[in-house]
Amino acid sequence: MRRIISLLFLFLFVNVTIAQIIKPVIPEAQFLQTAAADTSKTNSTEGGSSKPKPVSKFHGNNGLSFSQISYSDSWESGGVPNLTLRVTSNLSYVYKKRLWYFKSSFDGAYAMTWDNVNNLQKKEDRFQFTNTFGLRTAEKSKFYYTALVDLKSQFSPGYKSSSDQTIISRLFSPAFLITSLGMSFKNNGLDITLAPISGRFTFVLDTTISRKGIYSDVKPGKTRAANIGFYASIIYKKTFLEMMYFNTKMELFSNYTNNPQNIDMDWENKLGIKITPFLAAELYCRLVYKDKSRYQVKLPDNTTELRGPRLQINESFNIGLTYSF
Repeated sequence: MRRIISLLFLFLFVNVTIAQIIKPVIPEAQFLQTAAADTSKTNSTEGGSSKPKPVSKFHGNNGLSFSQISYSDSWESGGVPNLTLRVTSNLSYVYKKRLWYFKSSFDGAYAMTWDNVNNLQKKEDRFQFTNTFGLRTAEKSKFYYTALVDLKSQFSPGYKSSSDQTIISRLFSPAFLITSLGMSFKNNGLDITLAPISGRFTFVLDTTISRKGIYSDVKPGKTRAANIGFYASIIYKKTFLEMMYFNTKMELFSNYTNNPQNIDMDWENKLGIKITPFLAAELYCRLVYKDKSRYQVKLPDNTTELRGPRLQINESFNIGLTYSF
């Protein structure tokens, strides 16, 4: 546990160091609203010609939360003392010049909990790395031709349960890669992308995990699978009352070659309040539905069978340190 805690603190320290190196600029919502006007400005040269003025921005929001629960031996209701540590990091870089737009973003979270019954357990483990290239349809248009590359996976091994230490996931087992071509609409914190030409690639690089057949896109013993379909994403970011924020991101994918009417969904929501510049509370909720996903059910005779699909829900409430730049 000491090694894991050290890695989490190192993860946060690296992000804070980056913030000190790169000069802060305007907030993202304000940047997206005014970038079009800024890129239309020109700088005069000696020959009377003009050059477009590019606009760039680096933004980060990092958090560290800690919770501890304990009970005395005389506590009649019972309970298991536990410790929980959670680290989050959201980094993004945006560059705009005339008709061109580029955004690279990273969203990651890792949480561990410890108690004297189940010992150390992983509670949350995810990262998403997204690159978006856009070409504005006209000088002041809010529509873009868009190319997107998105990668999702996790940092460390995941186990079947606290009592069964069978590994069922690890870094790039699985991993989900989406590449798409389409159009986007961007205005005042709203970003809608529709991509009728999209490829979704599923990777399970650990053959031991692949042979279990947990990830039905990938056949047992294989390491990858590819699907062609329609990809859509809706992103909305809003700050209100100067100290509260709401971020939502919904991703949808329809497989053209296998039940296109059954749409996979990944919907992430964050509602937070900044109590002080360095202290915040956040309610997090993620809903995932995958048409080909399966889950194991334990039957009364102690055997198991695969069932599915079903809606997956991950919810947490966190209070802790935060640092934005």
